Amino acid sequence: MDLEHARETFARLGAALKQNPASVDTRLALVKVCLAMEDGISAVAWQSDACRIAPQHPELWTQLAQLLADQGREAEVEPALRLGLAANPGAALLLTALAEYCLDRKRHGEALAIYQALVPPDPRNTRNLLHHGICLEHTYSLAEAAASYKAALAVKPDYLEAHMNLGSLLWRLEDHEGSLKHARRAHELQPDHAFTECILGSALHHLNRLEEAEVHLLRALELQPDFPTAHINLAVLLLLAGRFEGGWRVYKRRWDDTGNFNRPDFYRPEMEWQGPHTQPLKGRRIVIYAEQGLGDVIHFIRYARVMQEEGATVYCSIQPELASLVDSMQGVTVIPPGRNIVADYHVALLDLPMHYGTTGQAMPREVPYLQAPAKQAAAWKARLKSPDGKLKVGIAWAGHHIHFNDNNRSMPLSAFGGITGMPGVQCFSLQKGDGGRFTDVVLDDTQMVDFTAEWGDFGDSAAMIANLDLVICIDSAVAHLAGALGKPIWLILPPNPDWRWLLERDDSPWYPTMKLVRRSHGEAKAAQMARVVEALKAIQASKNP
Repeated sequence: MDLEHARETFARLGAALKQNPASVDTRLALVKVCLAMEDGISAVAWQSDACRIAPQHPELWTQLAQLLADQGREAEVEPALRLGLAANPGAALLLTALAEYCLDRKRHGEALAIYQALVPPDPRNTRNLLHHGICLEHTYSLAEAAASYKAALAVKPDYLEAHMNLGSLLWRLEDHEGSLKHARRAHELQPDHAFTECILGSALHHLNRLEEAEVHLLRALELQPDFPTAHINLAVLLLLAGRFEGGWRVYKRRWDDTGNFNRPDFYRPEMEWQGPHTQPLKGRRIVIYAEQGLGDVIHFIRYARVMQEEGATVYCSIQPELASLVDSMQGVTVIPPGRNIVADYHVALLDLPMHYGTTGQAMPREVPYLQAPAKQAAAWKARLKSPDGKLKVGIAWAGHHIHFNDNNRSMPLSAFGGITGMPGVQCFSLQKGDGGRFTDVVLDDTQMVDFTAEWGDFGDSAAMIANLDLVICIDSAVAHLAGALGKPIWLILPPNPDWRWLLERDDSPWYPTMKLVRRSHGEAKAAQMARVVEALKAIQASKNP
């Protein structure tokens, strides 16, 4: 419609509206004409007026919401949908629009509540089932999410997105073969697509079929060279395989994934340190900044000592709960939150292995590189005396529930029963927090003493660990802390371990005092823990021949 025709039509419709002031159809026709004249403000006004005239028509409200979104009036979209729902309580069309609005903005909890109302009355709506599953997955109800995706496939067997999501999800529930099956089906439905190649590569990776996985990840990057997830997955695969040089280099691409990796506010590209060969550190001031979890900081803060030995003045910007612990490193200063430091360079903590050319044979391995604060260590030593000579064993059984691999790495506390009930052993909890669903039994003080409620920060955790004989735990910050303190530690690993633990070995190049207790694919957690119990019994037998 050209502009002149649009103006003529607008005038004609205006006259018609005078003849029939309650006409909704005329108002909707005026919306189209206004859009043709690129008058979005008037289009919204006419659509709003149509909603006023006929508020019991849900489609008018969804059209208004879409029109507002198209005009960039984002703040008005949700109020329009909620006004529509006030006039049409329970209207599926409006509920679906509001749920998708929340989902698009990662408000998964709100969207989930709506989908839980939408799915039962319409159980064959595959789009709603898919989105319901996505919300469940992002609110950490993984088994329920898988059930929702499978329900969608029961209605629509070749639903690509449901196969993709199951391929990405099921390995987190220890159904690695199921993950691979759905990833392969997604790949069959859409071959030579970066996302299906990446998902198939990931499913193979979690079965430790690394050579096959690498083929698909490389193909994903051929198809989409700027695909951050494929770069990160490839980097992790290379590191898990012990191919450190290539792994560190590719891992640098994590910064392309701005949704998950963000620089600190003080970051300046021109200040980013390029490594000791390009920019020697003698006489320089450098800030190391944390970018990921607490365990990552404990693991890689070892490089601060290397930098200090090269003549740098080293500052660390890290999580406050680690401050007293990292302050134990000679020549390293923790920056309090909000304090600005004048420095020559700054560097991300997990870029340091790349800059120092770290390999399995060349890495800073000396432990301990962290110390428990002296005052806290003395206080806990008095608390943890064992007058009857029992072996003092610290245990931690669960990680943070938001960790993507938490279901695989965490252990039910009941699985430690052979340890907590072993004669000659006194167990101490190192589990900060309640452990969620993995705390499936209640133990009294004769089985496990729990002082964790008294911990103020990781200085207390370190002081307590320093006064134990052995730590037995799952892959969490506690494991890194025990390793960094040089304490004997047995690390209980899932079949698909984190990259830093490599494959097919029972020791760690990172921590000389660590023993890795691996679980194979298909092996029950109880069977893995039975091996731990037998090893501990052997220690007890050697002490008391």
